[in-house]
Amino acid sequence: MIVSGGDGTLFHLLRRLRPPFPEIAIVPSGRGNALARDLRGCSASVAIDLMEVTVFPADGEPWTCWCASSVGFGYPAEVTRTALRFRRLRRFSYAAATAVSAPRRGQYTITVGGQAEARRLTGVLVNNTRHVGGFVAFPRASLSDGLVECMEFDACYLSQMAHNATAMAGTELWMPARLCQAVEVRIRPDRPRELMLDGELVAEIAEVLVNVAPGALRCMVLNPARP
Repeated sequence: MIVSGGDGTLFHLLRRLRPPFPEIAIVPSGRGNALARDLRGCSASVAIDLMEVTVFPADGEPWTCWCASSVGFGYPAEVTRTALRFRRLRRFSYAAATAVSAPRRGQYTITVGGQAEARRLTGVLVNNTRHVGGFVAFPRASLSDGLVECMEFDACYLSQMAHNATAMAGTELWMPARLCQAVEVRIRPDRPRELMLDGELVAEIAEVLVNVAPGALRCMVLNPARP
């Protein structure tokens, strides 16, 4: 199957399919193209991990979806929403959004490796790709290692801007966040919050459970993502 779009387009396609998934060929034409950027340079198709995400709404029954790139609460969701206002900037819409998105703290209970910890954070991002919003935010991430990166944000506006700027510059000079790798992550905010799933937003979510599905999708990029 051929997908022309970004991470959100693939997300909506996978919601209409059931495993085992057919091979996907990606023509990157979205704004972030995180997965396509990670795959850039691959000469042949490759089996990548997916995130099997169980979503628990504040009202209604839980439902499951598949994500290839990112799952986030708090600051990541706010940046995603704000980036919609700058969509004409394409890849740089996310960079513009960070400049006007203010981090706001909330209580999150995060369970990794069976250990639950409650912390006041500005957000949580679970990522499968190296790229976020068109830039490398997780340089040690791999699409095929059976692990996801879990980043806990806890920074004021200026500190977060410094973090964003160093990430866009391709360095890790300033990292006001806690980072770990996991095969399963459960996140429960203090109140229902907006959830970001591969660049798509879902309101009033009480909890989310992310499990790695190793090698669940075989895909390739037909055209390289634009720089």
